Amino acid sequence: MDNMDDMNEDNKDDDNSKSVDHYSSIDDRDVSSKKDDKNSSPKKKSSVVKAILVGILIFALMGASAVGAYLWRDKIATEATKTQNTEIEGYKNNITALQAQLAGVPVVDDAEDQACTEISPSVDARDNIMASITSGNTAALEGYMAASVNVILAASESYGPQSSAEAVGSVTNFIGQDIAAWDYNFALSEATLTNYKDGDYSQYFPTFALVGKATNSKVISFSFDCNGKIDTVFLSASDSIL
Repeated sequence: MDNMDDMNEDNKDDDNSKSVDHYSSIDDRDVSSKKDDKNSSPKKKSSVVKAILVGILIFALMGASAVGAYLWRDKIATEATKTQNTEIEGYKNNITALQAQLAGVPVVDDAEDQACTEISPSVDARDNIMASITSGNTAALEGYMAASVNVILAASESYGPQSSAEAVGSVTNFIGQDIAAWDYNFALSEATLTNYKDGDYSQYFPTFALVGKATNSKVISFSFDCNGKIDTVFLSASDSIL
């Protein structure tokens, strides 16, 4: 009996020892697990902090890039504005200079510029014009004509403005081939000229007009511009219609 009791005691002690070992093992694992958790927690925190810092750095770089781009565009815009202002100022200066130059130029009235007062050509020019008709050498007339000549044929009001060459052709055709008719009298009496001036074609017999009448009653009148050039030729087949 004593032996049995001893054995039972020993078994109890063994069980207690195993139980203690078991709980001790569990405690050791818990402690180890807690230690591992404590060791891993700083690592996780460190990774999160690094991620946040990287994000902040990225945003900072993006912001800096945007600010830099804005400043660059602002610089370019400012330089362009300065360039435009300089050009505008230059244009203003040019305008001011031109205005100053124009201030010293006399203003010419357009009406006065267009109004060309008739003057008589030189005596030699008048003689040569008369000779071109009386001799039939009408080609010589061109040198005494303006660039544009108004040629009027009485009773038809042909031909209107012509070049000097065309005007010579019109005069040549008017004179015709009748040599006897070339005997134009350019020394008409004042009474005859007054009669022409008082007629329906008075505008073609101005003060300095060179007027001739042929033996066949044809009449030709040359009017002059402000340069003494022939600018109008009036032709009439007969003085009776004047």
